Amino acid sequence: MKIRGIKIPKQIKYFLFLSIVLNIIRVFLFGNKSFLYILWNVFLASIPFFISSILILNINTKKDVVRPLFIIGFILWLLFLPNAPYVITDFIHLSRAHLMYDIFFIFASAYTSLLFGLYSILNMERLLILKFSKRIVDIFIVIIIFFTSFGIYLGRFLRFNSWDLFISHDSLFSGIWSIFIQYEGSINTWAYIILFFSFIYVSYLSFKSDRINSKF
Repeated sequence: MKIRGIKIPKQIKYFLFLSIVLNIIRVFLFGNKSFLYILWNVFLASIPFFISSILILNINTKKDVVRPLFIIGFILWLLFLPNAPYVITDFIHLSRAHLMYDIFFIFASAYTSLLFGLYSILNMERLLILKFSKRIVDIFIVIIIFFTSFGIYLGRFLRFNSWDLFISHDSLFSGIWSIFIQYEGSINTWAYIILFFSFIYVSYLSFKSDRINSKF
């Protein structure tokens, strides 16, 4: 398995550096460590990028796409993918204290995390196209982004994590089941999921178009 050769795009590096520096400065400037957890969220957001990058280095033919390395990698990638755009929802923690500073700090962190996710989706699309037609891959991307949006809802409102599938699957499945059987609040639930989906899908289309036009 090849791991060396993974490169973080400069676009991500700049904002990653900025988000880390702003978080550290916030601690010393305001004596407040309440947002240090966002560094952990950004780290989680980077996982799908590194998984997809490892797969890009090791998957070269359509036969590779049906081998265990890709299948296992794809499942892990899909489980962690919601962590990337999830950081956008951390704006919910804004308060009047240090408001202007925190707006820029959370934006830098959220944009970094979103870029990790968009690059990883693009990597996965390049792998899927080895095996499937463009039309099928386009459908896959829609399903993947919908799954991601559903995952964001589970994380933000039901407080589940990607690894709960392994350590707390009963609670996770119960939480998912409740979304489908409870009428009360279901409209708001699906409204949020559709909102997340619309934002991520449009962001990806714009991102992908820019990469194609720039011959990335």
